[in-house]
Amino acid sequence: MRKNLYLLLMFLAAFFTACDDTDKIVDPTEVPPSQTNKLMILCEGSFDGNNSTLAYYDLSTKNINKDFFNTVNGRGLGDTANDILKYGSKIYIVVNVSGSIEVLDAKSGRSIKNIDMKTSTGESKQPRYAAAYGGKVYVTSYDDTVTRIDTATLAIDGSVEVGHDPDGICIKNNKIYVANSGGLGFATGNYDTTVSVINLQNFTEEKKIEVGTNPYQVFADSEGDVYVTTRGNYADIAPTFKKISPNYEVTAINNVQVSEFTIVNDKAYILYNEWEKPSLVKVFDCQTEKVVTENFIVDKTLNVNGYKIAADAYVYVTTTDYITSGNVFCFDKTGKLKFKLESVGMNPNKVIFLN
Repeated sequence: MRKNLYLLLMFLAAFFTACDDTDKIVDPTEVPPSQTNKLMILCEGSFDGNNSTLAYYDLSTKNINKDFFNTVNGRGLGDTANDILKYGSKIYIVVNVSGSIEVLDAKSGRSIKNIDMKTSTGESKQPRYAAAYGGKVYVTSYDDTVTRIDTATLAIDGSVEVGHDPDGICIKNNKIYVANSGGLGFATGNYDTTVSVINLQNFTEEKKIEVGTNPYQVFADSEGDVYVTTRGNYADIAPTFKKISPNYEVTAINNVQVSEFTIVNDKAYILYNEWEKPSLVKVFDCQTEKVVTENFIVDKTLNVNGYKIAADAYVYVTTTDYITSGNVFCFDKTGKLKFKLESVGMNPNKVIFLN
């Protein structure tokens, strides 16, 4: 009798878990890396070119479909796709100039809904980046807001004003951290200098933290520290790499130059570009707060400027010249080239991992 009751309870638990689309977000800082079976590669295209694409690559068969979204849905993805996020059974693609969030079924790639991200006058809010937690997806936009989307209904159910032109976003310590770039102030040099902290429970901004000129990316480690890059003003104010502690203390991480970065399992994989020099990939240990590898790539295969970086069990670096289709380099854990995908699409900017 007890055994039958136990089996019934296990069945009910599995049933309700399977029916719950608001799966707990897989935070890469809290789980060990696993080998990916498939990749999706988002290519932003050229600004105002209406030529964003989504590629799909199977690591086991080595088959690639460079125009996967169009193949599945019979139409283009839109203009300037900035970000892609897998959460639960869905994939969310942030399309900046088109002013939309494209929601796909993660297994088939079929479009479920196209969510408008427009102002009251019908102009694009210029959505930029996304993060997810607790059955919600949060999207930064250059209309100085963060938009909240319910993943069950796919309806927008909240919006909060933050700083100017928010870019990067991450969720940690029951807070949302948003890098307010002020990027649209490029012509006048009127950049923002803050990271907004949003309370997850009441979805209100509770604090702005001064971090430096033109904040860009934010990622968190397992201890609750949030790392942020600032881009400076591209002239006399240099980029910086800083850490925000859970009690909001800001510390500069000196002598670490960052163009792009991501954090996986308490390691920050840092892509650094210098004009007319090969890109470097450094590894920074978030627990010891030291660079543990000055140049992760040991076989000198990345001899061009990298564009973006991603990591799971492997490290992926995309490249672009802003004119022709870019490439994706995959490096194993020893820093050696595992494979290279050539001419994937215009400006490949994000790789996500599927099982």
